[in-house]
Amino acid sequence: MDIASIKLTLMERLMLVWDEAALKRIGTAIETEIPEEVGAVDYTDEEIAELDRRQARHLSGESRSYTQEEALRMMREGFKG
Repeated sequence: MDIASIKLTLMERLMLVWDEAALKRIGTAIETEIPEEVGAVDYTDEEIAELDRRQARHLSGESRSYTQEEALRMMREGFKG
C-alpha cells in the first residue's frame, strides 16, 4: 500500500469517529508525530532575495514555468531535455 492510500484510509476511518475523547486521543497521537510548526521555515535574507529574483524572472517571462504534470514527468525522466 502506498503512502497516498494509507493517508486516504486513515482519513476515511477518522471521519467515522464521533467520540470527542477518542478524537482528542487521536489528535494527541498525531501531534507527537507531526509538530504543529511543521512547514514553518526561516529563510535567510539571501534566500529571500534569490526567491524574489526568480519570481521577477518568472513574472517578466524570462524563465519558463511548468504544470504539475510536466514537472512530475521531468523528475521521473531525470530532467532529460
